Amino acid sequence: MKIINPFQHLFSQIWCDSADFDGTNDRLDRSALTGAVDSKSGILSAWARFDNGSGLQRILQGYNQAGGVTTFRLIKNATTNILNIHGGNVGGTEILAINSNTAYVPAASWFHILSSWDLATASASLYINDVSDLAASPTLTNDTIDYTVNDWAVGATVTSGGGLFDGCLAEIYFAPGQYLDFSVESNRRKFISPAGKPVNLGSDGSLPTGTTPIIYLHLDKSEAVANFATNRGAGGNFTITDVLTTGSTSPSD
Repeated sequence: MKIINPFQHLFSQIWCDSADFDGTNDRLDRSALTGAVDSKSGILSAWARFDNGSGLQRILQGYNQAGGVTTFRLIKNATTNILNIHGGNVGGTEILAINSNTAYVPAASWFHILSSWDLATASASLYINDVSDLAASPTLTNDTIDYTVNDWAVGATVTSGGGLFDGCLAEIYFAPGQYLDFSVESNRRKFISPAGKPVNLGSDGSLPTGTTPIIYLHLDKSEAVANFATNRGAGGNFTITDVLTTGSTSPSD
């Protein structure tokens, strides 16, 4: 009798679509993330295609509008083409700074960004397309990142509409307060297949850790692109400014 492993398809490749941000006015916004808690750890996974643009292009940002303080962001510096993950404490002091060692120039290629951090143990990782790319001397101060800010945005700077991202995004997963050691290959396989493609994270994004992340933005193949603003995670839905279009390619292609 053949024994079937019930977990063998959990992290199998999926076919997904992407959302195209035009770098002019496309963005997603929401207020505080429901259920977010300040902590010293986090996991971030996202697929990005960098098309063009200038300045500091925001992929994901958390901002305290009342205090004028950015406390979390994933950005691409279009001048240096370096990727940066920044985290700040409640006063806005930078306590987490993770940079890529490699410059990622605009191209038709898709890049998988995978990172985790635990400031309590001074641990951090950054993998681009399943290859470690963490620049030397990251900032890993043993303090608490302020994840409970009032405003969040995807594809732009919160409130101002600057820092617009020009390219396509897919499978955005953000789990503050959770941690996986991505030097362990089996943990990376929870987000990227051996062939370098997206895998099934579960309908609510809970498969990798057993806990639903705060943000999981996903599009099934041929799904209406406006549904990219529907957060499958626990933190609440985003709203769209302007009109998103379906990307001409996806990381599943």
